[in-house]
Amino acid sequence: MKPFSMFVAAAMLALGFGQASAGEISDTGANAYWGGKGYGADVIGSSMYDIQNAAISRVGSVLTIVINTNFAGHAGADAGVVSTRGIGYGDVFLSDVWNPYGSDAHHQYDKASNGTNWDYALSLDNRYSNTGGTFRLLSLDGTNANDILTPSSFLNKCTLDRTCSYRDGAAVAANTASSTVKATGLTGTWSVYKDSALTFKIDLSGSELLNWNAFAMHWGETCANDVIEGMTSARVPEPASLALVLLGLGSFAALRRRRG
Repeated sequence: MKPFSMFVAAAMLALGFGQASAGEISDTGANAYWGGKGYGADVIGSSMYDIQNAAISRVGSVLTIVINTNFAGHAGADAGVVSTRGIGYGDVFLSDVWNPYGSDAHHQYDKASNGTNWDYALSLDNRYSNTGGTFRLLSLDGTNANDILTPSSFLNKCTLDRTCSYRDGAAVAANTASSTVKATGLTGTWSVYKDSALTFKIDLSGSELLNWNAFAMHWGETCANDVIEGMTSARVPEPASLALVLLGLGSFAALRRRRG
């Protein structure tokens, strides 16, 4: 490869990496979030519910959230046992501030009623699909009590005539019937990779989320037998970064013409 071509390739590669920023929230280890209801364990029930981590990245205005979980591809599990449709995927909750309840590392008593007040939800079109679909970005302008649904809203057979182990009180879906839950007009897409991951992608153009440098996030199944929550940075480069690279390319090209 000629020196100039090598310079261009290196510069564009560096710019590409510069535009993308990613942060990770882990659901394993000494400081992993467990949340209520005080079962003293990260995962309730089988390993099918296990969540490993979540990665949040942004390239330009496009936000991508990847949740690595064994539950991917298993929506509808226990159909007829816990509810008619079984266990589904919960909505993704976002905020720019994270205030979990309790000072213990796992926040074992944190739940929707006493923890972070979530600002937005990625509300799934069909939480029982094992291929994916679309979601709406909803603004949660009231309190969690008004704007968020917990597992008891989905596991009706457990609450009526069965004994089930699940984290009641955890945030699992936006309450679209609430007057303080409002559509932002933005939509995104989500995909399922069986036994591996759920991916959510949305263009944030026109949203205040585009100005956030850090994201607090919460997600779990509709039974919340495992949940992931935490905060991570998601910084993007200043616009000057692109200008500097282009200036460098232009200067190098001009010098090359003079020498030619």
